[in-house]
Amino acid sequence: MARSRNIKPSIMENEDLADLAPIARLLFIYLWMLADREGRLEDRPKRIAGRALPYDREEDVDDLLNQLADAGFITRYTVGEQAIIQIDNFTKHQSPHVREAASELPGINQGNAKARAKHSLGNAEPSPRSPDSLLLIPDYLLPLPEKTYCSPSASESAKDGFADFWKAYPNKKAKPKAEAAWRKLKPSAQTIAELMAGLERSKVSEQWQRDGGQFIPYPATWLNGRRWEDQPPEGPSAAGNKSAADHKPKPGDTRSRFGALEVFSETMGWIPA
Repeated sequence: MARSRNIKPSIMENEDLADLAPIARLLFIYLWMLADREGRLEDRPKRIAGRALPYDREEDVDDLLNQLADAGFITRYTVGEQAIIQIDNFTKHQSPHVREAASELPGINQGNAKARAKHSLGNAEPSPRSPDSLLLIPDYLLPLPEKTYCSPSASESAKDGFADFWKAYPNKKAKPKAEAAWRKLKPSAQTIAELMAGLERSKVSEQWQRDGGQFIPYPATWLNGRRWEDQPPEGPSAAGNKSAADHKPKPGDTRSRFGALEVFSETMGWIPA
């Protein structure tokens, strides 16, 4: 009997699971629904195929289960003549309803349980793996008590330098993706300094100022591409940009910036025209 389970969106971020075929990932999600409150179910591939993949009968479910066991997501074992599947770390991610029936299947530590390792080509021991291999939701995605979304707190963002980057970046779109790119980058203090310097160069570039800034890339794209390491353009255009930067504006001078006309004031600097 299938049961309602809590499947966290961050399961899609598990890189070990991503290495498996899409049908294996789908089967893994269904196993959570077929398992009892302890994360156990009978290891009967044909029955599992009929319940979990009724429209994919050409798939070898036994082989898919072996793949999941190889990757450390499930453990296949026997107690006497009974074959059982244990979803590793199931209880860390699920809070079954209090009225859900207790498990009737023996655990791997009960009786004469023996791990089944058909995937190990004769090795009787299961594949070694970290006990935390199925932590599908990393610590930085755990919501704070007063929040309902998974993102770093403002203090964390400020501490790692992202807040300063976001404030300086002119195209403020897709902030969650930008935060994810920043966390993946894990920039050091030196990298942040180089990154911010590169950002300032990009902000005054012809491409970024063209047509009101419509060619400015999304911040996540800029970070993932390490665009701050791009070499500044050479030749006449670069020389022109340098002379323009070195030129001290005079009162009444005008310029176009991000599609808006500005005029220079001796007391207030550049202000909207």
